[in-house]
Amino acid sequence: MTAIRTAAALTVALGLCAVASPVAAQARNVALDQFDGRWFEIARSPNDAQKDCRRAQIDFNPQNQPNRYSIVVTCTRRTDGGVETLRANARVTDPGNNARFRFTLTGLLGVGGLAGQNYWVWDHAPDYSWAIMALPNKSDWWVWHRSQSPAEAERTRLIARARALGLDTGSVVHTGR
Repeated sequence: MTAIRTAAALTVALGLCAVASPVAAQARNVALDQFDGRWFEIARSPNDAQKDCRRAQIDFNPQNQPNRYSIVVTCTRRTDGGVETLRANARVTDPGNNARFRFTLTGLLGVGGLAGQNYWVWDHAPDYSWAIMALPNKSDWWVWHRSQSPAEAERTRLIARARALGLDTGSVVHTGR
């Protein structure tokens, strides 16, 4: 009986070792000159701010100051096809690594940084063809791609990568299709 218990315990232990634990580390050494430019959101976690957005285009462009960027997010609504534009400023909050940003809305809401949020780059392609962004606590996340409509296999692979990073991919909003 002891041999059976030992074998059972060993089987369970080996099974637990085989399960990959989520990757906790975020991206390192983001090359900002390759990160800037136009991105398309292809998938994200559900969130109230974007619940009606079926397509999002993100323009991430350097400003005249080091580590500062302007962001223009253009959202096409699901209901009527209308377009909404959100403007924000971003600054790198971890110079040298360049994987953490503070986005602050422009205009009245952005006065004093009241309407701001921290975003981290959790992973990206070596050629910067895609990036996975999320809040520091991973409660909200986004997959950005340089192509507005990447192949379905690419979408599936990137969502699997988000899951491996520890992001909750149980409910995925597919955008840009």
